[in-house]
Amino acid sequence: MPDTSPLAVCVGEGLVSFVPATAAPLEDARTFHRSLAGAEWNTAIALASAGIRTAVVSRVGDDGFGRFLTAELRRHEVDDSAVEVDGELPTGLYVKELSPRPDGSIDGSMHYYRSGSAASAMSPATLAAPPASALLAQSALVHTSGITPALSDSARAAQDALFDASRGERMLSFDVNWRPALWRGREAEGRAIIADYVRRADVVFCTRPDAEAVFGTAEPDRLRELFPEPRYLLATSPVGAVAFDAAERTDSRSLDVPVVESIGAGDAFAAGFLAGVLSGLSLTGSLARAHRIATRALVSTRDHID
Repeated sequence: MPDTSPLAVCVGEGLVSFVPATAAPLEDARTFHRSLAGAEWNTAIALASAGIRTAVVSRVGDDGFGRFLTAELRRHEVDDSAVEVDGELPTGLYVKELSPRPDGSIDGSMHYYRSGSAASAMSPATLAAPPASALLAQSALVHTSGITPALSDSARAAQDALFDASRGERMLSFDVNWRPALWRGREAEGRAIIADYVRRADVVFCTRPDAEAVFGTAEPDRLRELFPEPRYLLATSPVGAVAFDAAERTDSRSLDVPVVESIGAGDAFAAGFLAGVLSGLSLTGSLARAHRIATRALVSTRDHID
């Protein structure tokens, strides 16, 4: 019998991440570990780990890195049938640089090599292709972020088409994920574009630093005043989250666990919260699930949970 459980579809770029084996400047790093990365792909893997039927819509190059990424999706039981393979453009990648902190954790910074990638050529045609169209038609939730519209004009057109087609048909989830390097020279335009997506989404995730950079305030109540439209609005920080469900407000604390490195924890948090909502949990229950899954991303230098 076909699986009729709620389907979550994540739309965005997958990347190959190279993570140094030791925390040191890149010029001193000799050994790197290869891993899957990309905000929406990290979220997809975490959703699948939470028992949610999950698929990804994206594009990769016809290269070893693209084949590695799709194999990783399948290994984590994420549907990759709507990941297009581009015969000319390459799969994007980034290199993580690790620096030790005094508290024993590791600070990660990212160096991207994604310009002209296969995923940057996403367009409305990507969504209209039969595999993606079929998945979107049966989805209960679509998740994307502020990274996709920064990749290219065609990728922004794809995200616009996704929002237009999904409104009222399925839950729209949007993670701000402000990436200044992708908006360099057009920051004001980027802020306006992201604010528009926030107003059109049903669920919005935003870190306090991103909120300050994009909206000029990190105060949760002020953010809610600025953006009353989404049903769920979550402002997150390393110490916890403030979540709104319509007029209801709930504060929650992060779980006290040893932190190795935090990149990817926000994607896991989003997945946990969305899994809670799709499973019918309360706001408090969904937050608790979000914090539990986020801890699984804090214990390694990978961006996704295993």
